[in-house]
Amino acid sequence: MSEEFISAYEIIRRELKDFACTDPNAPDLVWDVESWCIPVESHHFPAPSLVPFVLNKVCGFSFGNPGDKTHWVVPFKYQSVPCAISLEKSGIFLYVSEEQKNYVNPSVIIDKLRKAIKEAERKILAKIAREQVDTANITVVNQFNHFQSTYAYFRQRAAASYKLGKIKNSTDIRAWENLSLYFRANSEGSCNSLAMIDTFFSRLEHFFVLALAFSSFDREGDRISTFVGSVWSEKWKRVLPLTNGKSQYFYTKLVEVKEKYRNTFAHGGFEKKGASFYFHLPEIGAIPVSMSGFRDSVHFGLFPIGEDVYQDICGLLDDFDSWLKDEALPIAWQFAESSLNLRFDQEYINQLHAVSDTKEAFKVWLERERYHEDMHSFN
Repeated sequence: MSEEFISAYEIIRRELKDFACTDPNAPDLVWDVESWCIPVESHHFPAPSLVPFVLNKVCGFSFGNPGDKTHWVVPFKYQSVPCAISLEKSGIFLYVSEEQKNYVNPSVIIDKLRKAIKEAERKILAKIAREQVDTANITVVNQFNHFQSTYAYFRQRAAASYKLGKIKNSTDIRAWENLSLYFRANSEGSCNSLAMIDTFFSRLEHFFVLALAFSSFDREGDRISTFVGSVWSEKWKRVLPLTNGKSQYFYTKLVEVKEKYRNTFAHGGFEKKGASFYFHLPEIGAIPVSMSGFRDSVHFGLFPIGEDVYQDICGLLDDFDSWLKDEALPIAWQFAESSLNLRFDQEYINQLHAVSDTKEAFKVWLERERYHEDMHSFN
């Protein structure tokens, strides 16, 4: 251990000088005896595992018996009063001896632990975290299904809006009501379509990060943080090389959709190369910079995306998804849909590749991994 870390450990131990190891034969406050149980609000310890880090790894306190639906327990004494802190299925709990509870203030215990954790983060863990990220010893939280459900939500809302806006031939509906319904429905359909496109590309970028593990991942050459920070096109080319004809086809088509709809509205409604501007012709008026090319502008027409365009875009996105999950990256797609978090350490990557020969074998492995994750999940 470096002198820097030794010094940091000593500072944290001084911060926790009122904390001590529990007596070897002390009763178990969580399971054996009646005790004062105080729920700890999650915002006090947003990364719960840092509590046992300072108590066990830094101060040397032993873990207690975790028992059922409990991730960890660390017994300790605070100013000689028996206590314990645990992470359970329903949250973090502080336990204090029922007989001596009047001698301690739980808020003070929590505050001192928080200060010790902040010191550990600043002087020990920040450096370790950087090193772990640089060497890809990290876990990526799999949010694919979150993006997928959001994408599906906006897509369904858009379809429902366009359907509502169909002009109805009925004597019971006056013309202005028909027109009002048409404008409102198509405006809502267009807004939902833009949100659908935005979420689709968010989902795609997230998928690319997950798919990197299945695309000849090189721990030396592929720095995860650099890949995550790279532009969308670079992610695509790394995971789906453009030497593949279908990859090139879908890339070209999706770039058109991305540039015209997502990027334009993500940048305040301004198109590239000044296409959203108007130049002035004396005695004539303001003319679109793109002139007759304005017909291709997202601002041409009453709505950015009409129903016909929506249908065309949905067809393209469906074709691309089908290609991804059936041909290009079927194993990566299976993993993304599993909601399993992705580890990038070498052992896990080797394990992934060992079970990726067939979709059936990978499915069996996924089911086993999901079972283990459910058993140990405390989110």
